[in-house]
Amino acid sequence: MNFETGFSMSDPLRTHAPRGSGQAPFGRFASRESARSQQGDYPPILPSSSARAAFSKHPVSRRLIIAATPKGGVGKSFFLINLADWLAEKNLRAMAFDTDWSSATLTRFQPETRFLSLTNGEGFQEILQGMEDADLILVDGSAASIPELVDWVGNNGATGSPSLGEVGVTFVCFVEEDKDTVFQAGELCRRLGASVDWLIVRSLKTSPATEIYDNSKTRQELLRLGAGEITVARLPWNLLSIMQRTSKSLSGLLLDKSLSLLERHRLRSYQERLFEQFAAMESVLLPRLNPHAGAGSLSGDEKGSVRPRIAPEEV
Repeated sequence: MNFETGFSMSDPLRTHAPRGSGQAPFGRFASRESARSQQGDYPPILPSSSARAAFSKHPVSRRLIIAATPKGGVGKSFFLINLADWLAEKNLRAMAFDTDWSSATLTRFQPETRFLSLTNGEGFQEILQGMEDADLILVDGSAASIPELVDWVGNNGATGSPSLGEVGVTFVCFVEEDKDTVFQAGELCRRLGASVDWLIVRSLKTSPATEIYDNSKTRQELLRLGAGEITVARLPWNLLSIMQRTSKSLSGLLLDKSLSLLERHRLRSYQERLFEQFAAMESVLLPRLNPHAGAGSLSGDEKGSVRPRIAPEEV
């Protein structure tokens, strides 16, 4: 199968009809209203349990989540920052690794995050060791590290240690309104296929729609494999500016009494919508067997290299 970015005139999965219309959209590009709900957002597409069951051999007691789009600036770190906060609310043990030594955004907003170098292979062992202490491992991939991670997972590196039990792997791909991100998702799909679980994140930071992805052969194949889809809307610029100035996640800002009540209300509304989408994707974001309760989201033991938080005034 050709996984390059393409368009299908007849694919029933490529978009959604307007609510209540009873009709499927037509044309090379469906209208924005046909692809999005009346509320102005794409509705989440739940992972297909039947499709995933056809490929899955065992339930998993650990999960490795990799933000895997090589293109920078698509929202990988933002997604993981908020995912870590959601896991903290669920009281699940998680450990995060940042492979991007040049920017290290994840380590700034989640200080317990550890730097991870994959150049000598020791980084993979560090991930496996982390799975002995945490139910979930979050990895913020960079353009340089993602090929290494793909090869490792493709060679069953994540499930090669019998002491860890069964490990589920979820690749999170981010798509924007461009052919680059859709092509990259298709390449990952071609390489790993049904060996991993898939979550597609529509990033609406630069555009209110992702019609290239909606009409692509890549999407057809990912949905066939049981991929889930969520949308990350653009955070209002004034709230994003506050987040960047303070180096606080949304959860941290909600506790900041220096913010106005209106600002905190907007942050809470944004976070609630995002967390609702995470909850809909539990089958590909959480272990499927006996997750261990913990005292918070990110583990802060002495293993690994934890980066001290840089105060905003020092930048």
